[in-house]
Amino acid sequence: MQEYIKEVGRGKKGAKDLSYEAAKEAAERILDGEATDAQIGAFLIAERLKGETTEELLAFVDALRVRATKISHHKTGVLDCAGPYDGRSKSFAATIPVAAILAAAGVPVVLHGSASLPPKYGVTLGDVLQELGMQTVRNKQETANLLDREHLVFVNTEHYCEPLQRLRPVREQLGVRTMLNTAEKFLNVAEADCLVAGVFHTTVIEKAAELTLRLGYRKGMVVQGIDGSEDIPANRPSAVYLIENGSMEKYLINPKEYGLYADDGQAGLTAKQQAQYVQSVLQGEPQFREMVLLNSGLRLWLTSRTESIEQGIELARSILDSGKAWEKFVSVKE
Repeated sequence: MQEYIKEVGRGKKGAKDLSYEAAKEAAERILDGEATDAQIGAFLIAERLKGETTEELLAFVDALRVRATKISHHKTGVLDCAGPYDGRSKSFAATIPVAAILAAAGVPVVLHGSASLPPKYGVTLGDVLQELGMQTVRNKQETANLLDREHLVFVNTEHYCEPLQRLRPVREQLGVRTMLNTAEKFLNVAEADCLVAGVFHTTVIEKAAELTLRLGYRKGMVVQGIDGSEDIPANRPSAVYLIENGSMEKYLINPKEYGLYADDGQAGLTAKQQAQYVQSVLQGEPQFREMVLLNSGLRLWLTSRTESIEQGIELARSILDSGKAWEKFVSVKE
């Protein structure tokens, strides 16, 4: 492990990027317990300071995927929603009601996460779903059955990838974002062929799009979401990369172009408050409705359920107003 630490830890001017093969070997040593905690911490911090390359991130994702258990479901066209595992501190978890809308439209959706992590230690999807009375820890067969039956599941990733669970204490002690914060988003235990993933900084959105392209999803979308989530806001334009047919294209999504705009102005929501807003928007209340419609429209278009974002928004509006999204969420809870 020392040889790889030396390469990436030579300082601002001397640090070298690892080849895919070298990064894969470093990842394997870390994930298989062959590296000490001190070596793991040194490597992750050195990578953070140097800046991870797409090749290095791809190597870590591939190494994690090999060590993860897959969900044996029977659905095609599954959408994987990859948000921040360190939770949310400034945004509403629109992805939860959006997932209910897509599931009601017949699109299988996988939400995933873990207990909160640094650096944000925000409110996680698991926290919100527990407040809503949803069972967030299921065995693998129950999860597969639920996805087949209801088109919507939440996966606690650490239950499917033991190395991530084992590395949690080291990550908590480091207290900063590392390449694992990116790699774990792309674990894809449901082997989904579509992906929507969120990043926080404009500086990394292209790198995340390149990673998505390399991972071979049929269609993917990387968005500059609030809190690094897969949810874009309804009060300003957002950068989005669409990945399809071996290429990626950048878009600017302006809510006003779709007749949507709302400045909900909510930040620092507790898990209980998040749950209350999830329930209220699914039951027809206006708070966060525009944000939910916008993101639903994008994902219905991404998954080819509709031919345009506009059609996606209208379909989402119909499902929401008819009560079908709330009915779907209740059936998943039960």
